[in-house]
Amino acid sequence: FNKQRPAGRKEASNATPNFALLPHPIYLLESVTIIMCTTPPSSSYQHMSPPPSRTYPNMRKGSSFVPLPRPSLRAQKQHLTSILLDSATTLFVLYFLYHNPNYLNPWSLPNATLWLGGFILIRCAIAFYDHLVVCLIDSCFKCKVLPTREPGAPPVRYVELDTRSLVYLCLNAFNEYAFVMRLTHYLSQGGMFQALPLKLSEVSLGNTLLALGIIFVSMDMLYAPLHHLMHLPSLYPLIHKHHHRQHFPTRGYLDAGNEHPIEHMIGIICVWFALMTAELMMPSLLCLGDKLWYEDAGLSVLSSPSEWVRGGGVHAITAFIFFQLHAALAMMNHSPYDVQFSLPLIGSTKLFGKETQLVKCIEKI
Repeated sequence: FNKQRPAGRKEASNATPNFALLPHPIYLLESVTIIMCTTPPSSSYQHMSPPPSRTYPNMRKGSSFVPLPRPSLRAQKQHLTSILLDSATTLFVLYFLYHNPNYLNPWSLPNATLWLGGFILIRCAIAFYDHLVVCLIDSCFKCKVLPTREPGAPPVRYVELDTRSLVYLCLNAFNEYAFVMRLTHYLSQGGMFQALPLKLSEVSLGNTLLALGIIFVSMDMLYAPLHHLMHLPSLYPLIHKHHHRQHFPTRGYLDAGNEHPIEHMIGIICVWFALMTAELMMPSLLCLGDKLWYEDAGLSVLSSPSEWVRGGGVHAITAFIFFQLHAALAMMNHSPYDVQFSLPLIGSTKLFGKETQLVKCIEKI
C-alpha cells in the first residue's frame, strides 16, 4: 500500500485504491497493542517499574521491563498438584495426631520440658554421630573421595539450604524424634508379642547375625521399588525432586535428611517393616529347621501355628546395631567419600544390585 511509485509515471485522478493491499484489521489491532505495551509507563505508574539496582534474567541493558514468561500448563498443573498433596498430608497428620496424641510421646513424659530436653539430646547425638562417621571414614578407614571431589576436578554445583529445606529438616527432625522414642519403647516392651529378648544371655546366632541379614534384605525389598516409584515422571516433581536439588551432596546428615516429609515417612515405614519382618521370620525359620531336622531323623514333630509366628526373632542389640548402621550408611551416602557396603553372602546387594534381574524387571515396569 505504501510502495513507492515508479518515477515519471502519473497516476490517474480517478484511480480507485487497491484495498487488497491494506493490512487486515487484526494486524492493525496487534500493532496498536504492541505500541501500548512498549510505551514507557506514565508518572502515575512509576512504582510498577523495576528498581534500577535489580536485574532480571530476560532484561537487556537499556531496554524496558519485560515480564518473565508464564510457566507452562504442565508446570502449573504440577504446582497445583503439589499444593493439594501437601495440604492433604498436613490435614491427615493433624487429624492423626489429634486422635493419637501418644504418637509423639509414647513414654508418657509428664511435661513439655522433659520432652523438649529429649529432643535436644537426640539432635546433639545425631550431630555428634555425623561427625564421628566422617572422622572414622577419613582417619581410620582412609576412604578415597569420589572422582568429582578429587583435586583438580571441575567444580561441582553446590546448593545452599533454602527456606523449604530448613522447614523440611525441622519437620523431619520431629518425626525422627518420635521414631526414636517409639523404637526404644517398642524394644523395652518386648516387641510385637512381648517376646523380644533383652538380656545378654539370650544372644544367639539366629537373633543377631542372621536377623541382621534378614533386616537389610527386607529393608531393600520394600525401599527399592518405592524409590523407583518416586522417580516416575508423575511423582518425581511432587516428592523426590527436592532431595535431588543437591547433585553433589557433602553435608552428610543435612543432605540425607533434606527430603520431603512424605519421603521421610516412607523411609521410617521401611525400617519398621524390616524389623517386624525379621522378628516374625526368624521363629518361622527355626520351626522350619526343626521340622526338617526331625523328619530327616525319622521322627514326627507337631508344632502349633502360634509357634511359627511367636515373634522374638530379633535381639534388642541387633535392632540397635541395625539402626546405627542404617544411619551411618545414610550419612556416608551423602558425603564426598567413595564408600561401598554390602553384607557377605546374604547381603541385599546380591538381590538388588544394578545387574540383577529383579532391578531390570522393575526398570522395564
